[in-house]
Amino acid sequence: MPPAIKPSLSLVLTLIISAFLLIEGVWGLFSPVVFGVLTTNHAHAIIHIVLGLGGLIAWWKRYLKSFFGFLGSLLIVGSLLWFLPATRDLPRDLLNVNLMVAVVNLILGLIALVIAFTEASRRRFGGSNTNPPMKFPRKVA
Repeated sequence: MPPAIKPSLSLVLTLIISAFLLIEGVWGLFSPVVFGVLTTNHAHAIIHIVLGLGGLIAWWKRYLKSFFGFLGSLLIVGSLLWFLPATRDLPRDLLNVNLMVAVVNLILGLIALVIAFTEASRRRFGGSNTNPPMKFPRKVA
């Protein structure tokens, strides 16, 4: 299990990733290319807006583990569909995904899953301590 990310860092990353998704989504409604290299269409843009709003709600309600688990899984599956030659047409035709979008989705998906796993370890062991409490036997005199 990876060491837990500090709670404040998890919250900041949630805001950064949500803002990125919202900016990309809104920009994608008006342009087929975002940030100069990421292709998009209206369906793709709306998905990013919904994910960005979901991230803000997760930040507000502190549902980071659920949000990042879902986001990471979705982005990795979407990028893997693009990388597999047999299924490459599906994301390309439906969401206008190119190589750079697939690479960014894969990287962002992996980051999201790491955050989800560290949030799970924080909940399991309590607070920011990721190690289970150790009890040392006391010598009785």
